[in-house]
Amino acid sequence: MVPQAPRHIPPYVSRNQSSLGDLLLGFLKYYATVFSWDKQVISVREARALPKTNSREWRDKYICVEEPFERNNVARAVHEKIKFDAIKAQFVESCRILQQKKDLNFVLPVTATIATELSKR
Repeated sequence: MVPQAPRHIPPYVSRNQSSLGDLLLGFLKYYATVFSWDKQVISVREARALPKTNSREWRDKYICVEEPFERNNVARAVHEKIKFDAIKAQFVESCRILQQKKDLNFVLPVTATIATELSKR
């Protein structure tokens, strides 16, 4: 049996006035320069960074992202320092490029990808 949904769900209104581009740049800048990868866990459930404990789930892991329901590390596959360094370097480089160019196509070649896909049709 499926429970009945609420009859009225009020619309969500955000006070955030930032553009999507500003939010992306802020995300990249935060994870490139501010976030302490060795001391913090990204928690979607809490919508904030949590201190990394010494539990087996977080110990000796380069990237820790808490799955909101099971509370395990969904980034546990990043277990080699060279891969972590490459991911972190991409945050730094993408942030630098977007700050300079202000064009997403320099980081994600969206226009080129769409053109390639359309030419295949």
